[in-house]
Order: sequence, then C-alpha cells, then structure tokens
Amino acid sequence: MTRNNSSKSTNRARFDHFLPLLITRLAYQLNNDLVEKLRREGINVTRWRILAVLAMGDGITINEITDRAMMQQSALSRALMNMETEGYVRRVLRHGDGRYVEVFLTDKGRALFKSLNIVVRRRQRRLLKGFSPRDRAATFEFIRRLSRNMAG
Repeated sequence: MTRNNSSKSTNRARFDHFLPLLITRLAYQLNNDLVEKLRREGINVTRWRILAVLAMGDGITINEITDRAMMQQSALSRALMNMETEGYVRRVLRHGDGRYVEVFLTDKGRALFKSLNIVVRRRQRRLLKGFSPRDRAATFEFIRRLSRNMAG
C-alpha cells in the first residue's frame, strides 16, 4: 500500500468511528429515494413529516406537531395553511377550549400518506436486512437512547 493510500485508509477509519458523521451519512442515504418520490407527488420533506406525524395519531395541536416533526412553528404554520387549502388536512378549534387548534388528516391526506409510506417501509426493510428480530429491537432501543441522551 502506498503512503497516500495508507493515509486515506487512516482518515476513513477515523470517520468510520465518528458517530455524528455516520448518522448524517445514513440519514442522507435514507432520504435520497424518498425525496425523489416526494418530488413526483409534489410534496416536500416538510409536508411529508407533517403527514407522517398526523398518520400516527391526528387530532393533535400545532405545538405537538412541531415537537414530533422537529420543525419550527412558523414553517409548520405555512405548510399547514397550504395543505389545508389543498385538502390534505383540516384544522378545527378544540371542543371546549378554543385556544387550541387540532389538526386532522383528510381522506386525501391519508391516501397520500399511504402511497408514500410504501417507499418508507421498503427503505426500512432494506436498512434492517439481515438483522434478527432481537437485533432490530436492540437497534431501535439504541437509537432511542441516543436521542434521549441528546435531549437532556
């Protein structure tokens, strides 16, 4: 091995043990095919995140969506206005407490989520290929723990 190739191998080894870079690289790889599918549907990543959060349980407030989708409230509010106009979501004042607005997926929004979720599930199967059920469970737990560590 030449000195230059040896240096490249050493640098690669350093980066392969730098967790933030590995996580960023993995996120980039995961998002590549999704972004193309979203583009064909006329949906951006912000709208996808809103759809995904609401599909896991709608009738939640804007603050809850902001928290779960990890986005700024101003960006969320603009996207929700457009999505409501286009018929993907509906916003309703909370019964008994008009200070809160709850957001729901419409049938159109739910159908869009289902079509996009096929791509997401396919990516997840590819990501976890060769993992035993035990390895899969451990992977999810490790990722949750990493997230909790960063949150507090």
